[in-house]
Amino acid sequence: MRFVLCLLLLALPPGSAFAAKGTMTLSQAQAAANKGDAEAAAAIATTTDRQTCFNECTNRGHDKAQCTNACRPGICHPGGEPPYCVAK
Repeated sequence: MRFVLCLLLLALPPGSAFAAKGTMTLSQAQAAANKGDAEAAAAIATTTDRQTCFNECTNRGHDKAQCTNACRPGICHPGGEPPYCVAK
């Protein structure tokens, strides 16, 4: 069973929708958006600065360590609610 799962994961193309759900760099998000990834395009459209990201994150009840990690400059979260990127 594990072997079959591994083969299925290897068969997924790197630009698939499955890959777009996680964290990616701003340049990866731009490349995905150029290939038609709507979530990546939405994340780029809501690019914010680090401080605003951090403030919104803590206002949503996340701890500072999580927010520091999530609000690193140049990082995008296309699967986030809402999707967003943090400017470099």
